[in-house]
Amino acid sequence: MSYRKELLARLRAQTLEPVPLPELAGDWITYPDREAQFGAALARAAGSVAVAAAGDVRRAVEALPVVQQAARFCSLVAAVPGNLAPPGEPGGFRDVDVLLCQAEFGVAENGAVWLDERAAPVRAGLFLTQHLVLLLERSALVDHMHEAYARLGARVGQKGYGCFLCGPSKTADIEQALVVGAHGARSLVVVLY
Repeated sequence: MSYRKELLARLRAQTLEPVPLPELAGDWITYPDREAQFGAALARAAGSVAVAAAGDVRRAVEALPVVQQAARFCSLVAAVPGNLAPPGEPGGFRDVDVLLCQAEFGVAENGAVWLDERAAPVRAGLFLTQHLVLLLERSALVDHMHEAYARLGARVGQKGYGCFLCGPSKTADIEQALVVGAHGARSLVVVLY
């Protein structure tokens, strides 16, 4: 028997006593101003928030500098048309300057937003576009990740893509110097409405 097979056999033979999961009921942090906390948390993650006046989402998006400077603006939101049809293939998003999507909910604790295949049917677009703009309803902000996972709990067993996204891509692997936009969108703006 090879060493690898022997090692795997020994690991399989080990039995551990099951440990019950901790109870998650408790007093979790809540924020008196979820919008302010969300904006501050997103700013720490190199993202930004823009606030749209009631019923004025289109104007707020069109006023964003990244949208005004975009030669190729792709929108996955019917209320705000872009000048480029959504590519059908993942690789087509490499030529998109700005991609606009609808986020399902946001987390005030850390500035993350939840996106799934309903918001971005071709998930590569979220990562290949140069700049990402997300629409988020104010009422869809939750305080913390426990609430976020409770919202997702109804989907247990469903198949499909989903991710929490917080800010543009960033890395500090090289000489511990933070580089924003290294391997994905160079900026992220969340438009609260």
